[in-house]
Amino acid sequence: MTVRKTTAAAFLLLATTPAFAGMPSLDLTDVAKARLDVISFFIFVYLLCALIFRWLWNLLSKDFAWMPRLTFRRSLALLIVAGLFLYFILTMISGARELMTPGAWAKNGITYKLRTPDRDPQPWLDAARQRWLETLRDALRDYAAKHDGKLPPHAYVTDFNATLWKGASPDGHWLIYIPGLTFGPANRVLVYEPATYGPKRWALLTDGTVVQMNAEELDERVRKEFGP
Repeated sequence: MTVRKTTAAAFLLLATTPAFAGMPSLDLTDVAKARLDVISFFIFVYLLCALIFRWLWNLLSKDFAWMPRLTFRRSLALLIVAGLFLYFILTMISGARELMTPGAWAKNGITYKLRTPDRDPQPWLDAARQRWLETLRDALRDYAAKHDGKLPPHAYVTDFNATLWKGASPDGHWLIYIPGLTFGPANRVLVYEPATYGPKRWALLTDGTVVQMNAEELDERVRKEFGP
């Protein structure tokens, strides 16, 4: 019997093959490890909350006979249902907020943040502001054609559509109109957006073009053309 055991052990030793360094091993990346740690911590906290909720509920049930005692499984299920309900409510609030201010909120991960025109340019809004000034230009040309080439002496004339001075601003800030000018080859500033429109503003020139300029450039141009 001893001889057989010795022979078997010798055979196993001879049958082994040498191991080589650098053999592949399965491992998670740093990002995967970090995400796994976060998920594990979240699950641990959630289970801990279920335990605390069960303890508080059963503590109150001693004073209120109508409250049934909870098991850990029921308390965990109740927390999951409550979490889904709150998620549904928050989703409805986000949807209503987006409907009231379309395009004003941008997705940031699992939440939303308010857009800022400086950092989140919106081409459709720029196109709407440009188109608004083009519509105003056409209306001013029609007015000038009916008044011997003269433009309105001020923005409150009764025979001109005053709503055009409001511009494309959601807040209804009026455009700034410079009276005393006429349409012609000189490209002086005739109408421009106020500072509330942001660092880049649109302006209507007397030659009929609609251009976009930086706030500093526009203010400097208006000062040079019309004085302080």
